[in-house]
Amino acid sequence: MVIQGKEVSNKILSEIKDALNKNKLEIHTVALYFKGDEESKVYFQSIKKNADKVGIDFKITEVEPAKLIDEIKRLNNDSQTDSIIIARPFPEGIDPVEVSDSIDPDKDLDCISPYNLGKLNYKDYDVAPATAKASIDILKYNGINLSGTNSLVINRSITVGRPLSQMLLNEDSTVTVAHSKTKNIEKLIEESDIVFLAVGRAGYLKGSSIKSKKIIVDIGINVVENKVMGDFQMDGKFEHIDYTPVPGGVGTVTSAEILMNALKLKMRSK
Repeated sequence: MVIQGKEVSNKILSEIKDALNKNKLEIHTVALYFKGDEESKVYFQSIKKNADKVGIDFKITEVEPAKLIDEIKRLNNDSQTDSIIIARPFPEGIDPVEVSDSIDPDKDLDCISPYNLGKLNYKDYDVAPATAKASIDILKYNGINLSGTNSLVINRSITVGRPLSQMLLNEDSTVTVAHSKTKNIEKLIEESDIVFLAVGRAGYLKGSSIKSKKIIVDIGINVVENKVMGDFQMDGKFEHIDYTPVPGGVGTVTSAEILMNALKLKMRSK
């Protein structure tokens, strides 16, 4: 089965639009990107298209790296700005910890502040890192129960792997986190029910290498010869593998999750 994200994304967007209309809310969000980072700009533009559909004001603004912290602080104090998201990866010279510490948790659209990340540990959160949340929701919306499963997360970043592993624990999945220094990854993959791939290497895992029944959640986005590809390659027809495609899978849902965060932050501040 190919686990598509479009229907999930549309459902989330519909929920956002209904909530905005019901509560008569206006939401104003600012997305900051750095000069020359066209990939992030395009990504934000794709989010803006969905924001326009549901009625959220999503403003995309270029910022100089040296002025990032000052701009974050200005937006923190701007009563007309409800939430903020900053493009990644950061340019050289920017301290990710300083950025996370600088953003107001109540305006933290991508859940990078220590406060919002910490709430994941207590299963007491309204906003969550969008990619991690999308990776779980795409399964749950398709009727896949995570409780009792063995999950392998191949990524340990602060924005994907670490929050995703905590959220999977909250869903009663048994979680293993692997990374570049992990030994016997092939064995771990074969022993897992669900594999969450965020390696950043096109075709890192191939369907032909998988012997047992498995769900592959492909979080990777790679551009190869102007074509977007994931970390997983279905190099044949294998009925024992269910997987999310790239494009059309987790990334499609992530855009909607960001806007859902915008709604939840607005509701938090009411």
